[in-house]
Amino acid sequence: MRGELDLFTAPALADRVEALIRQPSSPRIALQVSRVGFCDSAGINAFVRLWKRAGAAGRELVLLRPHPRVAQVLAMTALDHYLPMHDTLPA
Repeated sequence: MRGELDLFTAPALADRVEALIRQPSSPRIALQVSRVGFCDSAGINAFVRLWKRAGAAGRELVLLRPHPRVAQVLAMTALDHYLPMHDTLPA
């Protein structure tokens, strides 16, 4: 992922990740978000919905290396307490 996660791009992200959630594969879905420099409420909403859907499917959604601005938004909304963020894929 790169660029902006907003009203125009969040639906495409949601569609792609929901397709991954439906596939029987790894228990963890990791999104590389280091090049996403902007995330508005639509992006936050997409992360929340995807986190809930992944959990309901017995999967874990993880954000890898979030851009500092995105990490700040997640911290301000307290989503960093629920949505794991890592520098590398956890073992």
